[in-house]
Amino acid sequence: MLALFFVHLVEFLAFLTGLVYYQKNKSKPTFYLVWFLGITVCSEIFGWYAYFVENGFLYFLKGTPFESNYWWANIYTVISYLFYVNYFKWYLSAKKSVTIINRVSIVFLIFSILEIVFSGDFFIKFMPITNILGTLFVFLSIAFYYLELLKSDQILQVQKSLPFYISVGALLFHLCTTPFFIYSSYYSNTIDPGFVNLYKQVIFGTNYLLYSIYIAGFLICYRTENPYYPKKSF
Repeated sequence: MLALFFVHLVEFLAFLTGLVYYQKNKSKPTFYLVWFLGITVCSEIFGWYAYFVENGFLYFLKGTPFESNYWWANIYTVISYLFYVNYFKWYLSAKKSVTIINRVSIVFLIFSILEIVFSGDFFIKFMPITNILGTLFVFLSIAFYYLELLKSDQILQVQKSLPFYISVGALLFHLCTTPFFIYSSYYSNTIDPGFVNLYKQVIFGTNYLLYSIYIAGFLICYRTENPYYPKKSF
């Protein structure tokens, strides 16, 4: 429980740091990034309702599909993947890459809805197809972003670029956690306690790393001017 509290604390600190950074750089991507971090904090807090199903006043949800918070986590997962895919699109100048990302977003949303409706996984575990496709599409979006960096002078001062820090955090997080989300049906001490311990360590560790990178990116970019991404009013 203490480890989970610190994860939420780091998430909240990332959100607050993002708000401070936004006061300096009021661009469209930053606006949506801060909103996404705020949604993440609220989503994590709401997800705690499952604890009160087992140990508190929400006992009446026991035995219903809403006993577990997987359904809520799956909704957030779809939103999260769509955000990351489109966040890096806002830093692309190649129209072909932007078009591909737009189509990819539509394909991902369609497959996610189909999996929610027909797979039967929505209430009992993380949806594997959604996580696999989402991770691949996030990697694709980041790959387009990196390709444009390599083809331009932006690479020379990439340490001043907030999307670079977001890309590093997103890559590490999705690369490490997606395999565990796919096998989340084993997240039970009665089935495989060894997997449960490893699952907790990886999820907590990658969350610490992800939001620590975001906080570092906000602080570094707040103190420096990025010559390649001029401020845009929003």
